[in-house]
This record gives sequence, structure tokens and C-alpha cells, in this order.
Amino acid sequence: MSNFEFKNFLTKNWRILILIIFSVAFFFIYSWFPYQTSKPLKFSSPDATANYFWAERVSGSTANGAVKPHYEGTLTYFEPLNVVADDVVIPRSVRSDNGTVKPVSFLGIILIYGLISKIFGSWIIIYLTPLFAAIGVLFFYGIIKKIFNSKIAFISALLLLPFAPYWYYASRSMFHNVLFVDLILIGVWFLILHRDVIKKNVKQDGDAAVPRLYALAIPFLSGIFFGLAIMTRVSELIWLVPAILLGGTIFFKQVKLDKLISRPRLVSLSLIFLCGIFLALLPMFYYNQILYGGFLNFGYSQPGTVEVQNEIVVDPENINGISVFTGMTQKFLPFGFHPRAAWNNFVNYFVKMYWYLFWPALIGGLLFLYKHKERDKKQWLYFVIFCTTSIILVSFYGSWAIQDNINPRSITIGNSYTRYWLPMYIMAIPLAIMAWQKLSELFKNKYFKEIIIYWFVILFFILNIQSAVFAEEEGLLIMRDNIIKDRGLAENVLTQIESEAIIINQHFDKYFWPEHKVIVDNLNNEDYYSIYTDLISRGLPLYYYGFIFREDALNHLNNERLNKYSLRLDIIELDEENKLGLYKLTKEK
Repeated sequence: MSNFEFKNFLTKNWRILILIIFSVAFFFIYSWFPYQTSKPLKFSSPDATANYFWAERVSGSTANGAVKPHYEGTLTYFEPLNVVADDVVIPRSVRSDNGTVKPVSFLGIILIYGLISKIFGSWIIIYLTPLFAAIGVLFFYGIIKKIFNSKIAFISALLLLPFAPYWYYASRSMFHNVLFVDLILIGVWFLILHRDVIKKNVKQDGDAAVPRLYALAIPFLSGIFFGLAIMTRVSELIWLVPAILLGGTIFFKQVKLDKLISRPRLVSLSLIFLCGIFLALLPMFYYNQILYGGFLNFGYSQPGTVEVQNEIVVDPENINGISVFTGMTQKFLPFGFHPRAAWNNFVNYFVKMYWYLFWPALIGGLLFLYKHKERDKKQWLYFVIFCTTSIILVSFYGSWAIQDNINPRSITIGNSYTRYWLPMYIMAIPLAIMAWQKLSELFKNKYFKEIIIYWFVILFFILNIQSAVFAEEEGLLIMRDNIIKDRGLAENVLTQIESEAIIINQHFDKYFWPEHKVIVDNLNNEDYYSIYTDLISRGLPLYYYGFIFREDALNHLNNERLNKYSLRLDIIELDEENKLGLYKLTKEK
């Protein structure tokens, strides 16, 4: 390549080259948190713990490369104690059916990461979400470039890399949401690429030339990535289906008007796209049938309830099953429809938390509508899909009373709204750029215009570092320190109990399991007392680890409740600093 050709290449591709450099850098930034918490590997969430455990089973080996033949790539294991213990010897985020322990999760992240780690080893599992996140930004750039222009796409991608919830959940790598978003971005990019291929193959007579093999492969690949995304989070079909139908309708109408392709060929390409989706979903159908008894059965709770980190939230309208409205919306709004709650959550987790994105995006949206005649069909489709998706996501998840933080008044990045609303946040970014571009047009000096835009990028970066890394309660630094601290507390407990002991606890199961058997309970559920009696009679040591009981509370528990089952709770160690106590549950003779 001559110097002229090289300079020409750089001139044409400098934006994507810069983005590649930044994406590589952010892959390492995203990977910092999983690396810091990997020795030994523990997670702050029972969902993440379970996802990693099952992905490792699919891989068939541990993170240090040791092969575990008994795994056999299965998504179940048998716990014999659960046959006599009413299936309670399990942590949160899994379920047990007559002793057979299964995932309580959408299976996409487990199967995708497990199969990749079959090639590279289980050590790679915790770094796959950071990798997909870095790659996804490049596809986001490609999409926005085709819809708007290179400048908006470049700045949008620069903003997505450090965007707090994207960064945060790319780092907390065993959640589904970032992987889902990135798979959708890749699938959408292939769809847009396919439209360009059709345009390039138009004959002079107005009909599209016969597509080459790669032109047929593009919609198939798009379908594959859409299918993988659906398998990763099936619940997102609530907005994904309307978005696909809107996009497909506009696309079909456009190619018909432009006479780019005949109707039979358009139908055949659509079928290829659907075949890709179906093929990607086959593993999900297979495992759903094996695990849950039906192709469309999942591990989550029955309709009308949903489980988040083992906290069951029931739609109050669904309790009696009388409401006609509830019956009609139960399949589509299993958490009910509560407009006031949805609005309050929207204000808390978008307007207030990410004000630096919300207000510019709102102004950009108003400018979009004000100059509606200047917008082409691609931009209108994007805007309509963004509005539709936002309304559905806010109504669907915002109606749900989620509280992941122990402090009920805390509004933090760790609450699940921030990951559920990632598609809405991300689609708002180009609109925010349009607002800042309009502001920059107030200045005549072209260099000052660029300064205004990139000042916003720098400000955005600084604010998101604060939100993702240094935020109080649940920023990545505090999360790292808490994991290391709690991991140490759990290790101290293990030095004081027998290897075969069962640990009863409310929140520490994620640090004990899968190496040790656990029961999730705080000793308030008397239905469990007979189970404890039976387990102790079988010679199994039972311990309780949780918040310290006050002396009067412990006496009441022993003398008024446990004694009815000939049980007694004795103090082993009290950690006054952390307000945690280790107790042994014994059977009185």
C-alpha cells in the first residue's frame, strides 16, 4: 500500500479506527471488576452466581482448566437431600423438583457462554460480557451511521462506551442485559447491511439482481443474532416484536415502492430471516422441554409473579383473579399496569439519575419533530421505534416494585430498572447528540462548534465515571470492596463448621454455594422446622449465619418456637463489627 493509499484509507476510516482503539481500551476497563473479584471467584448477586455455575457446567471444566467429567455439560444436578427436605436445600436463583436442581433463568447467557468456554476454557466466561460490550459499540456506530450520519454515529458510540448502566452491567458480567443488547445491535446491523446489498444489486430494469450467496447469508445471520438475543431474554419480546413488525412493515413498503425486489423473493428472504431465528432458538426449546416439560415453559415462577434475586413480587390485582382487566393483561403485563408507579420509576431512574442524557434527548426529540420535513424514512422509523420501545419498557418494568438494594429508599444504579431500560437509554443517545449539535450551531467559529460537542462528550464521560465507579452504595469500587469483605466473612465461617454442614442463611448463599449446601431462610418460617429436625436426625450439622439476634429475640425463638420441634439455636461466634452471627441449630434430647 502506497503512502497515498494509506492516507486515503485513514481519511475515510479514521472514525472507526479511533472507535476500535477506544473499544479495546474499554474492554480492559470493563474487565477490571470481574478480574478484581475472581480470586476466588464470587458474585454479589445470586442470579450471577447461578448463571456462572450453569455456564461452567455446560463448559465441563472449572476456571483453572480442571476437567469435571461428572458435569457432562448438563443443566441439572441431583441433590438427594431435597427428596426428604421438600426441595429447600438450594440457593436463590435455582429451583429443585423432587431433588433435581435446575436453572431459574433464561438460558441464553448460560448456553452461549458455556459453549464458547468449551473452546477457550471456563476462565473466559467472566470476560465475555465485556468483550461483547466492546464489540457492540462498533455495531451501534454502524447502525447510527446508516440512519443519521457519520458524525452523530461517532459521537454516539463514544458516549455509549462509558455510559454508566452499560459500563456497570458489562462489568458485572453474568447478567443477561448487556449481552442481549449487543446481540440485537449485531442483528439490526446485518438487517441494514442486507438492505444496502439489495440496493447495490438492482438491475437497470428496476428489479433486483439475483442475490449472491453472501446476500442470502446476511438475513440468515441477522436472524441468528436475533434468535440468540431472544434466547438470552425472552421477556424482551414484549417490545422487540412490535419493533420488528414496525421495521418490517416499513421495509416491505419501501422496497415495494422502489421496486428493489420482487414480492416472491422478498418473502423468501423473510423466511430465511425467520429460519435463522428458529435455528438459534432450537437449544432453548430443547432444554425447556427437558428441564421444564414444554418447549415454551421456563424456569421462572407462574404468571402473575416474577422472581428477582428470590424476592417474589406479586401483582396485587392478580391475587383474587377476579379482575377482567388483569385477566386480559396478565400474559403481557404480568406485574400489572400501575401508571403512577411507572412514572415515578421513570423519573427516578432516567430523569433524575441520567439527567445529562434525558434532557438533551428530550430537546433532541422535540427538534426532530419540529423539523419533521427534513427527516427521511429511516430516521422516522428509528424515532417511532424508540418512542414505542420506551413506552412499553416503562409500562412493563416500571409497574413492577423492584428493590434490589437492602435500603428501601435507595435509588441506585444497582436497581434492576437501569439494566431493564438499557435499550431505551441507548436509543436516546443520538437524539441527545442532535440537541448538542443544534446548540453548537449558535456559534459561527467551526472550531468552537467542535469544542461544544466534545465538551459534552468529556462531561458525559466524567459524570458516568462517577455514576458507574464511584457512586455510593453500589458503585463498582464499593461493590468490589463488599465482595472481598463478604467473601472473607464467608471463609471465616467455613473454618468453624464441618465440610458436610448445611448453612441456613438469607443473603450469604451466593458466597457459600455451590461448594457448600445452603438453605435460604431466616428462621422465621416454621414450615421449615420439621425439615431441620429431620436433617439433624440424619446426622447433618445445621448452622445459621445472619444478622445477630438480640438476647430477648434469641430467647423467644428458642423458648417459644423452636422448642416445639425440640430444636435449639446456640451461639458459635458473634461479629459485633459487622452485626453478623454464626449459630448452630441442634436437636434437644
